Amino acid sequence: MAPAPRAAAGAARLRRHAALSQPPFRIDPGRLYEVSRSGAAWTEGDPAEAAARLRRMRWLFGIGLAVNAVTWTASGLALVLGGARWGAGFGLLAVLTAPLLGLPALAEAASRHRARRRHRSRSQDFSRG
Repeated sequence: MAPAPRAAAGAARLRRHAALSQPPFRIDPGRLYEVSRSGAAWTEGDPAEAAARLRRMRWLFGIGLAVNAVTWTASGLALVLGGARWGAGFGLLAVLTAPLLGLPALAEAASRHRARRRHRSRSQDFSRG
């Protein structure tokens, strides 16, 4: 049985070594497994899917930002042109559109969770180079 690892004083750092960064020692991200605290091994989905999710998140955030900017501008115009009641009504609409800015982050977190693949054992193609 191996001895227990010593507690590190600071955060663990990966040492860079010239021999490990040279050509025969490249890391293939498709063969990397992450292990959760419970010991379950999992891998991320396809990198192309991750890029598509990121693009979708940026578009959704941009749309939410545009909708929010339009409603805040409309509330300002309604206050100036229509008075306090109109301004308050459009201001309420602007406040109700504010959660649209957080929606892309929630959608990304949910889709990233769905993209993970949990493995009960090491796959057969893991040993091939």
